[in-house]
Amino acid sequence: MFHIGMDDFRGIAEEVLRKGNNLSFIAGGSSMSPFIKDGDTVVVQPAQSLHIGDTTLCKAPEGRLILHRVVKVTTSGVVTRGDACLTDDGFTSIENTLGRVVRVSGRGFNFHLRFPFSILIARGLLRPSRFSRHVFLFSLAKRLASLLG
Repeated sequence: MFHIGMDDFRGIAEEVLRKGNNLSFIAGGSSMSPFIKDGDTVVVQPAQSLHIGDTTLCKAPEGRLILHRVVKVTTSGVVTRGDACLTDDGFTSIENTLGRVVRVSGRGFNFHLRFPFSILIARGLLRPSRFSRHVFLFSLAKRLASLLG
């Protein structure tokens, strides 16, 4: 494994995906937590079409790459938001949408790519804070049930 700068990575990602190949890399940051965690391996394929709930690799207006979930689709682009974020990233044109996440491996809750979870997350019905609470309550109920017999 080796590390490269953001500008080099952006150039490689754009070239690989534009040629129709999948791109695999290690995600950094916490904006998609708990579903994609810092250090998880992500596989992105070129985006033929995007739907609400898909996780996409986009080029932000300032040029950096972001890996966030689609919360709105229009004919000319998408609006994305990190799962751990409260606000949208803003509009991203189709030209700046590089690909769609098809696989994640690592420490995150990786069921999030499957329907209906992706739609629930995108609609804000399953947010990280709510998800954490539900996991806690579920594990507490399971422990109580085992204690009570």
